[in-house]
Amino acid sequence: MIALLRAQIGSDRQAVVALNMDLSEQQAEKFWPLYLKYHEARDGLVDKRVALLIEFRDNQIGMTADQAKQILYDALDYEDKINDLKHNYVSKFEKVLGPRHTLRYYQIENKLDTLVNYELASVVPLRQ
Repeated sequence: MIALLRAQIGSDRQAVVALNMDLSEQQAEKFWPLYLKYHEARDGLVDKRVALLIEFRDNQIGMTADQAKQILYDALDYEDKINDLKHNYVSKFEKVLGPRHTLRYYQIENKLDTLVNYELASVVPLRQ
């Protein structure tokens, strides 16, 4: 279920970005290759998050204190790495889009991430 949700959102994400960015032809020519590079790096991190969520789901009952601690630290590490990636790409996007369009792009990404996180929250139960 988690992997299916991720695949569906991933395929729709680019279409949503395209509909909401209003890029000039010149911007689009430079933006989309950068977008794909960013998402290639991001997808590697998201794969680790999906694996972490599956591990949590599969080990929820009978989870040891050490397993719980490791999952928590891995989840926090994921958040740090995602934020580092976002920070590393801001200047790259600004060179292509300018500050206003870069802000808009990050807002769109944030909204899409919020939708994904909402769906994941409904799939992944709270630790018992």
